[in-house]
Amino acid sequence: MESRYYSKKLNRHFSKRLDFLIYAHDGRGLGHASRSIAIGLALRRLYPHCKTLFVSGCKQAAALIGNGTLDWIKLPSYATTIVKGRAEGGYGHSNFYKSVLGQLRTDMLASIMEIFQPRIVLVDHAPTGKRNELFRALEVGRDVDTRWVLGLRGIIGDDKDVWSDAAIQCFKNYYDLILWYGDTQAMGSEYRDIIAQRFGVKPVETGYVSRLMESKHLIASDKDTLAGTISIPWGTEATWKFVKKIYDAIKGIGERHGPWRLFVDQEKKEKIQALFRNLSFCTVDEVSERYIPSLVNSKMAIVYAGYNSISDILASRIPAVVLLRDLKDREQQTHVDRLLPFIKDYVTVLTESNTDTQSLQQALESQLHAPPWHNEILNLKGAELSALTLAEGIACEE
Repeated sequence: MESRYYSKKLNRHFSKRLDFLIYAHDGRGLGHASRSIAIGLALRRLYPHCKTLFVSGCKQAAALIGNGTLDWIKLPSYATTIVKGRAEGGYGHSNFYKSVLGQLRTDMLASIMEIFQPRIVLVDHAPTGKRNELFRALEVGRDVDTRWVLGLRGIIGDDKDVWSDAAIQCFKNYYDLILWYGDTQAMGSEYRDIIAQRFGVKPVETGYVSRLMESKHLIASDKDTLAGTISIPWGTEATWKFVKKIYDAIKGIGERHGPWRLFVDQEKKEKIQALFRNLSFCTVDEVSERYIPSLVNSKMAIVYAGYNSISDILASRIPAVVLLRDLKDREQQTHVDRLLPFIKDYVTVLTESNTDTQSLQQALESQLHAPPWHNEILNLKGAELSALTLAEGIACEE
């Protein structure tokens, strides 16, 4: 395929090649997509003339992009449930079974590579993609001289998509750079060094990648201060039972601190709306572009302990109650343990499985009276540094 086309109207040639393709598989939460979108927004801000696309099956991608100018391609989604602490797939939202969907997405990604011939592809977390769906795309990339870059969160956890021999060999065959979205100030060098040892490449330390940091200039100021913003973008059976404790705790506090906003999984929205219906000062919404404006205008937040949610709290600098789920890989627990010495004055950590309503209400009352953060504790410029690193050595063509 010709890599340039000619415009008769403008009497000039234009490049057909994409500069940056950013891939994030759709996991059980929003972290993969949120990090990738933050970097895409940073690329669009710093290099507005470059051609940048995001590709994922994440159904909330448009909401995460919000008012940003990042364009994206939607893959048919996987559907994931948590059984005994582990993620399990089944039929996707297009009603294809996971193995069939994997084949279809593999073909789609290879076609995207053939059509757009990207100069650089950034892949979040899994070198081979969800269910190995990137293998054909990686082969196409060799024919069009694509550079592949892997992005890894600060603490990865016990995940075969990253640590398996097949994943590491794939990296060595096709990739030449790792961006590590961590901060040695908080985590030490242990995790960064493990990555370097296993993959054979010293990663570039970027700091935390925060979508909120890249979205701040897009947020309109809100005249009303909220008591709190609550984020529950996905959950297990235990999570949806815990929502009743959140309801009871907020009911006990009342409306004296202002309104509360809950952002929940679309499939659970009606059920949770029914639960909170008699609390007129509470609003239940699905995950949307309204989340970040709500968060930055709140006195406090309730979030789960994923990388994305923790980054939002760090960037918004508001007190928070952080909830831990019972998950087998313990990545979130390990991450919070590492951060706690830096954030203990601003954050209360509770576990979903053994926190009662009274303890939750006490924690909320305490955080509602806590002062906001005054100093930037950790490096939150990971999206910008990632974008700068990706753009090194390439010249965007018109």
